[in-house]
This record gives sequence, C-alpha cells and structure tokens, in this order.
Amino acid sequence: MPAFSRTKLVMQEDCYREKPETIELNYVGPNPMKLYYKAYELMKAVFRVSDADIQEEKFSWGKGEKEKFKVRWYIHKDMDVYSFLYIRIDVSGSGDDKSGKAKVKIKAVIRTEYPQDTIWQRSLFYEMLRVFWHRIFYYRKREEYAEDCRNMITMFNKNMIEFFRLLREETQ
Repeated sequence: MPAFSRTKLVMQEDCYREKPETIELNYVGPNPMKLYYKAYELMKAVFRVSDADIQEEKFSWGKGEKEKFKVRWYIHKDMDVYSFLYIRIDVSGSGDDKSGKAKVKIKAVIRTEYPQDTIWQRSLFYEMLRVFWHRIFYYRKREEYAEDCRNMITMFNKNMIEFFRLLREETQ
C-alpha cells in the first residue's frame, strides 16, 4: 500500500535493470480482439490481484471494416508496507475474425515510499537510521521483490504467447 502522506521519499527502479525497459509482444493472426479479455484475465491470475488493484485507462474500441482497440492498464500490487509493484500493460490491435495484428507492451517498476510528515521522520538522526536499515536489511527484500516481479512478467509473457498460438490454431 503506498504511503498516504503529504511528504514522502520515493525510490523507483525497473524490475528489469538491463535494457529494454519495456517488453513488447507482437501478434499476427485471427481474432486479435480476444487479446483484450485474455490479457485482463491473465493479469488477475498471474499477478494475483483483484479488480480493485487494476486501473483501466485510455480505453478505445472502434468499429469499422476492421475493429481497432487500444487499452492501458495499471496494476498496483502491494508487497509490504513500504513497497509495491506498479505495472503498466498496453494492449492495442486491429483486425477481424480472419486476420489482424496486435501488440502487448509491459513496463514494470518497484516503488518504495517512506513517509516524511512528522518532525521525527524529517530529522537527521531518523534519516541516518533509515539509510542504515535500508542498505543493510531492506535492500535484500527489494531484490526479492524485483525477482518476483520478473518471474510474474515472464509467466504473463509465456501465457500470452501460448494464447497467441491457440488463436492461430482456432482457424486452421
């Protein structure tokens, strides 16, 4: 759960430290519109979050000769009182029952927030203790969270690629 405070120290790192920071999956085949529903279902299952932890943003769906859709989701997954995963998933595509193309983009970060509202939390002594605690103990925990994040994203990617294969086999 993010720290709800007026003033806070925020640390953010990508779950993947090496490039690329954004993972992209491309699909070419029939029924790309089904990816919208499957992606949402997989987000809840793989990242183990509820509907309340997923925010849908920039949704558009156009009808015409070929349907076009675009959506952006933000997943907020609490890891502990200080840290949470913030994952952005973009799904876009166009097509019909016979052919089309789609793209899935994933960007994940881990954020840690330390509140700094009280005089004690803004004191030099508190900051020295917090830095010591963070570097000696909490750094390892954040590494575990980053590893969990990478594992969940890898699982999400494998499931999406498997769904791509199933969509292509449906019409054959």
